Amino acid sequence: MKYSVRWWGACALAGSLLAALSPARAAEWPERPLHFITTSAAGSPLDTMMRSLGKELGDVLGQTVVVENRPGGTGAVGMNMALNAPADGYTVVSATGSTSFLMAEKDSRFQPSDFIFLRALQTEPSSVAVRKDSPYRSLKDLVEALKRQPDKVNVGGYATAGFHQYVMYRLEQKAGFKSTWIPYQGGNQALLALMGGHLHAAVITPSTAMAQIRNGDVRLLGISSESRSEFFPDVPTFREQGYDVVETLWRGVMVAKGTPPAVTARLVRGMEDVEKRPAWKTFMRENMQDSMPLSQPDLQRFVASEVADRRQFLMSLQKK
Repeated sequence: MKYSVRWWGACALAGSLLAALSPARAAEWPERPLHFITTSAAGSPLDTMMRSLGKELGDVLGQTVVVENRPGGTGAVGMNMALNAPADGYTVVSATGSTSFLMAEKDSRFQPSDFIFLRALQTEPSSVAVRKDSPYRSLKDLVEALKRQPDKVNVGGYATAGFHQYVMYRLEQKAGFKSTWIPYQGGNQALLALMGGHLHAAVITPSTAMAQIRNGDVRLLGISSESRSEFFPDVPTFREQGYDVVETLWRGVMVAKGTPPAVTARLVRGMEDVEKRPAWKTFMRENMQDSMPLSQPDLQRFVASEVADRRQFLMSLQKK
């Protein structure tokens, strides 16, 4: 009995020592390279953000950040990898507004509570893009054409039942027309289809077609921001043109639930430091991105609310 008491006493002492050491251990974190999983193809706006973030965060934390592309399943492949890795903060996976759509699916394997949403670093609107030789000079022109001959006007963008189709769905509601959505594996593929004449209009984030917009090969008929973008001052919003559609796509990062609070706090502080760095500010400006400064708890609540909203949209698609 005495030995038992001594043994339990020793365990309690050891636990106390470990608890006392934990702040110091947290201060030393990370002690090895971090693994960033990007749930989109190389060259996409999300991939560009993750690589820029990895470089800057690596400098802040004093560690290497290895970035790996794992596209597929609107993010499911990369998210599954993150959940199967140890919840120690060393595996960070991208998250976007499209993540909310994936989680909103009826039989989704993922829920917001499976992850800790750390930071939303970028936000940008959707847009309706056409080629420079398109007969559509305004959103109204395109809407009228879709009302007259919906089967003769091809409109598409990234993913089925994702953010851009949701924007198109909202436009249909406000303008009173129906259309057939043509999905692609990425915004870049939708842009290629537009340039190749397979689409009459593409619903994409403006950053997807930055080069083409700058050289005049692509025109934007409208953007889904609340007010005109400082990056596209000559492009009217949907709302300005009579269609009350205001939606933006956010991009950020998350880790698996169970990641120690001290580690998640260190990651959040690190990203806050990144956002103050001149190199990051230049990157954001050059890529025409706005910030979305939500605290970690606020972002967690925002995503949960967004998932609930997107679930209603997906239910409406099933009724069609």
